Amino acid sequence: MYCPNCGKKNDIDALFCENCGARLIIPASSAQPTPASAVSSAAQSTSSTAASEAPSASTSISAAPTAPEPGTRSAQHARQNAQPRSTSKLSWVILIVVLAVALGGGYYWLEHQRQSNSTATTTAKSSSRTATSEKAESSSSSKASASTATQTALWSTTKSSELASFMSSWQDTMNQSYEGTYDGQSVTIGELNLPSDIKNNQYQDKITVNGDTVKLKWTTAADTDAKYQVVAAATDPNASSGVITYLYVFHNGSPDVLVSQDSATATTFNFTSSQNTDLQDGFAKIANAD
Repeated sequence: MYCPNCGKKNDIDALFCENCGARLIIPASSAQPTPASAVSSAAQSTSSTAASEAPSASTSISAAPTAPEPGTRSAQHARQNAQPRSTSKLSWVILIVVLAVALGGGYYWLEHQRQSNSTATTTAKSSSRTATSEKAESSSSSKASASTATQTALWSTTKSSELASFMSSWQDTMNQSYEGTYDGQSVTIGELNLPSDIKNNQYQDKITVNGDTVKLKWTTAADTDAKYQVVAAATDPNASSGVITYLYVFHNGSPDVLVSQDSATATTFNFTSSQNTDLQDGFAKIANAD
């Protein structure tokens, strides 16, 4: 028997459609005559039943495809089982990343500390070396100053007076007359003025020693480290052959009398060590006396 509603074939003795649930109409040949009112009621009932059950059937039909099949359930179980594994792997990855960051940060911090310590050590060593160098220089300077300050004076006012007495007697034996700074006089020969030119460093173009320009230091005590320390000067302006001029010096600490016989018109006066032994011995005796 075919369902008048959905057309599905049903058993001949079925009262309702297996597919849509609609009431089946029995063929007239196999059913007894039914009054018209009954037929109408039955038709209305069938229509009502079909209308009320149609959504249910439709829902069943539409819901049927979504019913999980055995294969789908297995996939769901597989996915559910895989989720903890994925979560576990993610946790391990995060842990590894955190450890890597921590180790990297620790290494960076240690390296920074090492460099800072190295820089501090280098700075400290440099400061120490600088301080030591400055201390050594200061000590050396102090020693040099102390040495200069405490160096024994080679000349004095007493020796200057003795030189004046010696020159007074010696010039008589030489039939000469000298004007000397040991008597408190200034010595002037042409453009050269002593002791002022030496004191004021205005002698460089006026005086040479053995043809060389030298550094002279005028001193009344001869207690400096100058190569040439000049303690007195004398001249005989009445000499017949040139102007005889003497410089009484300590050359590297040793007494020496330098002499020049250049004329008063000379621009440069060249001095050499005097060959007069009496003059040299007399000055040395005074200079070396205690």
